[in-house]
Formats: sequence, structure tokens, C-alpha cells
Amino acid sequence: MTRVRCVMMQKNEATLLEPWILWHAAIFGFSNLTVIDNGSTDATVLDIQARYEGKGVRIVRDHASPTDFLHKGDVIAGIIRQWDAEDACDFAVPLDCDEFLTVFLDQLSLDPEVIRRQFDYLVQENATFITDRLLLNVPEAPDYYLPQIVRRGLFRAQTLVSLDRGFHNPQSIYPERYVRTPFVHLHLHNRPDYEEIRRFARQKLAASDAGETLEHPQDGTHLHFYFETGAADFAAGYRPVPNIYAPVIAQRLRELGIDPDILLGTGNTIPHPSLDVPAGFVTHRARDDGQQHEYRVFDPVFYARNNPDVAQDAYYGIWPLVHYLTCGWDEERQSDPGNVPPLVLQMDKAT
Repeated sequence: MTRVRCVMMQKNEATLLEPWILWHAAIFGFSNLTVIDNGSTDATVLDIQARYEGKGVRIVRDHASPTDFLHKGDVIAGIIRQWDAEDACDFAVPLDCDEFLTVFLDQLSLDPEVIRRQFDYLVQENATFITDRLLLNVPEAPDYYLPQIVRRGLFRAQTLVSLDRGFHNPQSIYPERYVRTPFVHLHLHNRPDYEEIRRFARQKLAASDAGETLEHPQDGTHLHFYFETGAADFAAGYRPVPNIYAPVIAQRLRELGIDPDILLGTGNTIPHPSLDVPAGFVTHRARDDGQQHEYRVFDPVFYARNNPDVAQDAYYGIWPLVHYLTCGWDEERQSDPGNVPPLVLQMDKAT
């Protein structure tokens, strides 16, 4: 059986820490999780760490300074190298506390067995492994997610060369060969409480100010955005952008004993239709200033085969779903082999 370990650095993540542990423990087991505590002071976080340490999660407490945060990639690389020296695992997966690993092939799969099986398929590959797809939760719209292409990576044992702080430029001993993995990060970054988003942005900016110069000057630019934009404008910026509807994610959280409302919010200004979709998701777009909502079945394999210009594109070929949402839908490209008519819901203007 392929051995996989996950490692993550966090500070005062009272909302996300326990869900992150429970999600990945269900896939890999408590003993294969490592949490680096970057100087937490929140009593809830300290209690969560103590409880799950008793279940086998490794809690590392000797990287508590702002400088350690700024050099998070080096800290995590050091832990992975320690695992290599101990022959402790076949794969190391660096994550953030708001990232939940899953698989997206022809369908969105949250089944631990399916996720583990993908590592079995990769274990014989000599390559740098890239995981460059994520699903960002849409603010004030629980069960809706925005597919994005963002370069990340993971490592087969004995292959790591270096890891940057954002995990965006993984370097392995195979610089000439890159393999794109089927994994996707559920990126639950958009916390229901906008002030909590600002609080964590402020914490990261403070760490940067107290520590050394940022690796890249633009690293903190996106953090300042939250203080230049109000909660209403922040949420409104997502509404005209097509996305996917995937209530199976909240269902999976409930199965693990996690209240999805604390992670996704309780917004009720957008429909939550009851749909039986084997793929685990449908595409969605809002029209008429949010008064009309359209849902379509999307078959990733069909779409890629039927649109070779997309499949061969350097960017959209990474994830043709992104092409359909940003271009293909408006171009009236067929999204599934049966050309299933869309479900259209009209909202009451008084809602």
C-alpha cells in the first residue's frame, strides 16, 4: 500500500484546523498528518492540537516565529527530507490549512479509496509532480466553487530539491519531466466572516513586517486587497463569474462530523436545487443580474475530445472545464455527449 504523508503550517486556525485534520485523516490516517504550529495563542487551537496529538497527529512546535512563516517552504522541505531519511512515506503532500485534497477526473470524487488509488498509479513515475487545479469556495454562496488553475506540487520520496513558501514552484530531481496529477485542492479560503479573512491577512502582513523581506515584492499585494475592498463588493465580484455547483462537498463534510456552515457560510440568496448528478457537480451561471440561474451537465472527457483546440491549449488544456466556464458556454460549445438541456431557475425579484 502506497504511504502518503501530509504536512501543513498554521497559526490560530480555530475554524479550519479540525476540519483539515478530519478530512485528511479519513484518507491517510491520523499518524500520517503533520501540523507545524507557527506560534498559536488561541486556546481552541491549542486544545485541538493536544486532542489530535493523542490520536497520532504529529504536532511540531519549534517553528513559531514570523521568520519561520516567511521560510515555510524551507521548513516543510526539511520535514520531508527527514521523512526521506527515515523511509517514512512514498509521497509527501505539502498543503495549507484551507486546502483539502481530492480528485477530479471525469467526475469530482471525494472517496478516500479513489484518492489513495491515484497515488498507487503514480508511485512508479520518475517525475516532478504538479497539482495545478483548485476549487475556490464562492463567498456567500455555499456549495458553489470557482475552478482555478494554480500551480502547486507534491513529491515522491527521495526526489525533493526545493520548495518555495507558496508551494508554487516545486523542484525535484527530475527537472526535465513533469507529470500533472489528477488531484484538486478544495480551497476554502473565503471564510463566511469577512472580518476573519481580514484578520488572517493582517496576521500574515504582520509576520512579513516582523520578519525578513518577502521572497517577491508582490507576495503581499493580494493581502492588501482585503483592506481596500468591503465585504459586499468582495462577494459581488464573484457573482457574474460562472462556476460549479457541488453540494456533495458539504455532504462529505457532514459525514466527517464537520458542520459545513462554519466553512462555507449559510447564504440563501442563491438557489440550492436538489440534483442527482453522478459526476458530483454541474456547471452554473447567473444571468439577469442574478435573477436567473442556469445549470448544465458537463462531461470533461467529451469536452476535451470534442474541442481539440482547447485540449491542445497550453493553459486551458490543463483544465478544459475552465475554458467552458470562461469561453465555451458563451460560444455555445456542447458540454456533454447527450446535449442535455439546461435546468433554468428563475428567482423571485422580491427574494
